[in-house]
Amino acid sequence: MTRMRHRMVLPLVLLGLTAGCATPSYVNKADEGAVADNPFSQVVYQVHDAYDSEPPGCIAVLPFKGPEEGASTDGDISLDQTETVRRALYAHLSPQGKRDVEIPRVDFVLAQMSEAERDDLTLVGDRLNCDALVSGEVTEYGSSYFALYSRVAVGAELRMIRSSDGSLLWEGQHVAVSHGGEIPLSPVGLAMGLLDAARNMNEEQIFRVIDDLTRRLVKTIPDNRIAVLEEPLSPVQVVSRRLPEKARTADDFLEALESGPRSQRKFALVHAIEAGRFDDEGTKKLHEALIALAPGDAGNHSRFARYMAEQGDFDGSLREVETSLALNERDHTTHFLKATILIKTDHLDGADAAIVQAIALDDGNAVYFNGLGYVNSVRGNPERALVAYGMALERDPANGYAYYNTGVILYSRGELEEASDAFYGAGLAYLKSGSYGQAKKAVADLKELASQGLDSREEIQTLEEALKALTEGGEKNV
Repeated sequence: MTRMRHRMVLPLVLLGLTAGCATPSYVNKADEGAVADNPFSQVVYQVHDAYDSEPPGCIAVLPFKGPEEGASTDGDISLDQTETVRRALYAHLSPQGKRDVEIPRVDFVLAQMSEAERDDLTLVGDRLNCDALVSGEVTEYGSSYFALYSRVAVGAELRMIRSSDGSLLWEGQHVAVSHGGEIPLSPVGLAMGLLDAARNMNEEQIFRVIDDLTRRLVKTIPDNRIAVLEEPLSPVQVVSRRLPEKARTADDFLEALESGPRSQRKFALVHAIEAGRFDDEGTKKLHEALIALAPGDAGNHSRFARYMAEQGDFDGSLREVETSLALNERDHTTHFLKATILIKTDHLDGADAAIVQAIALDDGNAVYFNGLGYVNSVRGNPERALVAYGMALERDPANGYAYYNTGVILYSRGELEEASDAFYGAGLAYLKSGSYGQAKKAVADLKELASQGLDSREEIQTLEEALKALTEGGEKNV
């Protein structure tokens, strides 16, 4: 009887090991009777009519619920599980053609609200100036190790609502899994199984699984066409490194600097800020100390303005920007920082004026013209936007962003051949810069044009072959 049981278990275990490595099935809840090709791995989702009838123009990812905060075995890295998944989802959402509210800004605004106010999603949407909110729960996050077999899994159930009326726009759920190990059939197989099972447990694997989870869920969210301004104010951080336990506090650091020469103190402060030596509160103290040391230095105020923007404090950042510009009105980078903040707070007239000022001081920067084009696209001035994108391309012929949004405007005007040329140019430029996700988006638009009778087969084939070679076969013969 025991031998029979083992014979039955063996194929089931083998099936479980292979199922986790297979491509997942995408199951649309709206399709009644849909059957999953892979019942062991499913991405279940639905895009609701409210989304199709009025696609959102902005998405903000709210904090997720989930298991209590955990820590990895590596003492140098502490992981907040739900926040890691949230930031990974944001990283995959941000290339879409929707305005997004960066996570530090979301957290900053929520921190200013009472608990009751945070429960009022209409009010949250108003404060964030964003019409769609993503929330949800991390349903699974962890690793299991059984000597010859290991399993790493991360799961989430997410939903997107319209903040103004609470209508459900999209929902999705998935558990991404990585299996390691195998059933040993020989002593060598035993050793290899142990090695594979152990390798599957390393920290990089959990991030691969998180990436699989969030990438697959975002794939089910329809994309808008226009590409937003590619100037994030805060970097996407999936993990945060904590200081060694023996590190001094920011207060200790500042006290130690008090007796040093002024130039040495300034150098040490700037170096500590740029190195991320302390936590957010400590870094803020360093900025304040640097400004107190040299209040007339415009660069110190500009640096502090960027830091506050990264933390989501746009009002404080604008105050420092204005102080910096009062000290040095010819700093084009600070004018453009001002424009970027004004875009994110939907003050487009002021943003336009700030970009024009930046261009007047440095008319060779293609990014500034990208910004001018974007602002005018959003303001409903396509002619001025096209001129700006054209000037951006004169300064940077491999400017995928300018090509792509030029294609969007031409498409909306019915100039399909010209739009096809622009999308093809965008695809080539994005390939050159390594922005493969954006290149795939250009291919999708070319296919849409082809479905309307435009012959884009050669361009589509060229881009798809290059994408395949770059993403699957390295960079040989591309």
